[in-house]
Amino acid sequence: MMQTKQLLTKASALAILILLQGCQKSEQPEVKAVDPLTVSTTEITLSPSYKVQREYVGTVKAGQQANLGFELSGKVDALFVDVGDVVEKGAPLIRLDTDLLVTEANQLRAQNNEVRAQLKLVEANLKRQQSLKSKGFSAEAEIDALTSQEGVLQANLVRLQAAWNANKLKQEKSTILAPYSGVIAKRHVSLGDVVNVGTPTLVLLASAGKEAFIGIPAQQLERVTQLTSPDVRVSSTHYGVTLLNPGAMVDTKSRSVSLRYQFPEDTHVLEGELAYLAFEQTIDESGYWVPLTALIDGLRGVWNVYVIGADSKVERRSVNVLYADSQRAFINGSLANGESIIASGLHRVVPGQPVQISYQ
Repeated sequence: MMQTKQLLTKASALAILILLQGCQKSEQPEVKAVDPLTVSTTEITLSPSYKVQREYVGTVKAGQQANLGFELSGKVDALFVDVGDVVEKGAPLIRLDTDLLVTEANQLRAQNNEVRAQLKLVEANLKRQQSLKSKGFSAEAEIDALTSQEGVLQANLVRLQAAWNANKLKQEKSTILAPYSGVIAKRHVSLGDVVNVGTPTLVLLASAGKEAFIGIPAQQLERVTQLTSPDVRVSSTHYGVTLLNPGAMVDTKSRSVSLRYQFPEDTHVLEGELAYLAFEQTIDESGYWVPLTALIDGLRGVWNVYVIGADSKVERRSVNVLYADSQRAFINGSLANGESIIASGLHRVVPGQPVQISYQ
């Protein structure tokens, strides 16, 4: 009985061993070789310098801007224009009430007639006395008195004429005329307002001679003033402008030098619009132009590029970014002219990885 149990135990162990060996002999998957990753590369070329696009902002201003006011006080009687109206030179803009001046003119006219009547009488009496004197019937004193009275009346006529001219000038100055053609930008008064001498009433902007006032850093002044064909952009339109002044002083607030540029005639720009002066500056420093997608950030703010080594493996190089725009960067560092760098897809590779090259 004991021998039978031992035989069964050995048989069970043998069956389990055969089963395990059968599992171990199952087919293993065949491992295939993986092709290296294909990357897009570009060949870098050494440049002795690079050009930088500079752009400085300013505002559009009218060549002339007048704060129109009266030379005398009075009540506003008529407004011939409003904000936005285009006016020609000499057009009436605003007028004061002239009733008091008209009354004063009537008084002066009456006084003038009175003095002329008195003068006519004195001249007649003087003529009569001179006739009597020739016959020996007139005293010398009487003639002298009439002659003096005649002189006084003639002086009064001169005074009244001067007062008349002053009244006429006041009536003329009671109406503001446009000193030049332009557009009304602001109105500070309304009908019935009483204004004092010099009180601003209207702001008139000249329609011709528009200018751009651009603030330039002092260190760029020499380069900017030597531009042969300066270009100013307003909105999306570019204008060829003329420099009016080379800059006189540095503004204490903005620390910039203000330059004035004249727009061409018939330029349709508005007061206060932003104006941009663009110019190209050449920096004498050697380096390489690379696409922005070829840069990857490294430790402690250092920029890196991936270079394809002689054995087609990826190498990491540290570089300095000297200038960048929206698409490219100008760099220098541990690079050689003619090397190939990975232009894009840097997240797919690591240093030391073998790759296939696809030039672009």
